[in-house]
Amino acid sequence: MLVNRYLNREILTPLVTICAILVIIFAGYSASRYLPDAANGLMSGKTVLALVFLWVLISLEVLIPATLFMSVVTVLGRLHAGSEIIAMQSCGLGERTILRSVLQISLLFALLVAGLSLYARPWAYEQRYWLKADAKANFDFSRLRPGRFHEVGESKYVVFLEGLDEEHNRAEGVFIQQRSESVVKVTHAKEAWQETDSVNGEKNIVLRDGYHYELTEDNSKSRFSRFQNFRLPLVPKEIDSIGYRRKAASTASLAVSSEPEDRAEFQWRMSTGVATVLLGLLGIPLGRTAPRRGKSAKVFIAAIIFAVFYNLTAVAKTWVEQGLVGSFPGVWWPHMLLAVLVAVLLIRGWSGSQAH
Repeated sequence: MLVNRYLNREILTPLVTICAILVIIFAGYSASRYLPDAANGLMSGKTVLALVFLWVLISLEVLIPATLFMSVVTVLGRLHAGSEIIAMQSCGLGERTILRSVLQISLLFALLVAGLSLYARPWAYEQRYWLKADAKANFDFSRLRPGRFHEVGESKYVVFLEGLDEEHNRAEGVFIQQRSESVVKVTHAKEAWQETDSVNGEKNIVLRDGYHYELTEDNSKSRFSRFQNFRLPLVPKEIDSIGYRRKAASTASLAVSSEPEDRAEFQWRMSTGVATVLLGLLGIPLGRTAPRRGKSAKVFIAAIIFAVFYNLTAVAKTWVEQGLVGSFPGVWWPHMLLAVLVAVLLIRGWSGSQAH
């Protein structure tokens, strides 16, 4: 039907535009988190770009429902304010026409969001974990910038360099802190450089002409020693495994798991498509405004409802992870509340239009 195509086009245009803007903003925010590591030599620029892309891919499961919801509200608000809905009703096209169009678009994007959550989300998290592990394993001591503190490797060394001899690829005035459960070890060396064993790929920081200081947490004991050459091991070059990460686990494996954290992750992935449909339908009653009142009269209310809903879903997921709530209602109770709200508002709007 021509009217359906018109409504679909009107909703899709701002949806794509708003979503693109949000993606750019989110990408910039994500990049700002990793750029300091790149500037400090802890991560390559290529790794930063890959991590930003993966974060944007993960965020789409939230950004798409949000932009769909706001697009339906603003477009229908504009059509109500411009009396276009009244004109449609005078031609015999009422709430059912709008409901059909919005439902079609919502179902389409629900399938997209469900695919992102069920398949793209675990893949993106797995790639992210591998990239971060690889950045640590392939750490290059020579890339560190002087005058800054750096956390290095799984052992959490804190490194500070006073200067860098780029010609000989060596650091000058090196301070390294290692912290265990009860002992803090500080090493100062005149110069240092990195070496990699060609046989096993093991990395070491070679320190020359320095001192070791060992202090207990309560300052009850201390040790002092001097060295001419000292080798400090780093993480290995090759990565065998990133371990089990439930966000990177396949949806099929989560479905058969009995662990609360796995159940919460599985239900979250299953719920995103349902949330997309409910939010799209909620935009219909929230988009109703009186003629000439203003096309964005209820955008603020819609934003509050969206924020409350997604905060409730985060709370529900946390409760399931902690075992405070069982598999049912699990993470679904915010969606049940939203479904009731959608039904009440749609029925009220339908009754009101029938009365007129």
